[in-house]
Amino acid sequence: MIRVAPQNWMDRVLDQGKLGITPKETWKHIAYEEYRAKLRAPEYPCFFGQGGELRGEMIYTFIPNKKLQDLVTSMRRFVDLVQTPEHERSSLVAFFEPDPSISDHAAFVTRFWQTLQFLHEHDPDPSTERTPEDPLWEFSFEHCEMFVVGASPTYRIRRSRNLGPGLVFVFQPRFLFIDPMTSRPIAAEVRRRIHARMLAYDGMPVHPNIGFYGEPANREWKQYALPDDNGPEIGICPFHVGTRQGSL
Repeated sequence: MIRVAPQNWMDRVLDQGKLGITPKETWKHIAYEEYRAKLRAPEYPCFFGQGGELRGEMIYTFIPNKKLQDLVTSMRRFVDLVQTPEHERSSLVAFFEPDPSISDHAAFVTRFWQTLQFLHEHDPDPSTERTPEDPLWEFSFEHCEMFVVGASPTYRIRRSRNLGPGLVFVFQPRFLFIDPMTSRPIAAEVRRRIHARMLAYDGMPVHPNIGFYGEPANREWKQYALPDDNGPEIGICPFHVGTRQGSL
């Protein structure tokens, strides 16, 4: 059984680089409450994220429209925090203010990649050693590699990726997928259990691009902002390493 942490969730809100800032705007409280209700449902498929939420390991940040620089500030602080014993098992959950311009799934995918590109371009020490076509590539900020889960209200079928009224990005440091006792990657069997739970929750098979990090045919980027159906991801990754693509 997962231990439920007694902490106040607002103690873990990151705002302007400071931890423990109480959100004042209504949209922020609604975003968190809907996210929490979905993750704490017993049937929610990803028990990594579910367990982190219940144990009070998550760190939260809220990004108002047209203030993407706030995410850069929060990301810089988060990378520092996960290097401390208190937060070494933390992920960063970024809630974005609902934006009426994101009216369909294609608009979400475009915004998702624009946001990661913005972070990369404002990274004071960006990683440029690998491109997204490398099976060992993962999004990184200040050399902290992170798997990024993109969630959006535009997911109608894939319910596990719909976490509230606005966009939600979950930045999961890659070291969370390493067993701290054995220093080895978490067993494939655990991932298969999650996939089985996704089938039951979403009512559809796991997307064909979902794979295992490091396998030659796997591309991590294809799993970040999944389609709402099971059509395979085609084309090249919209994310460009070491280039300037503009800003939001």
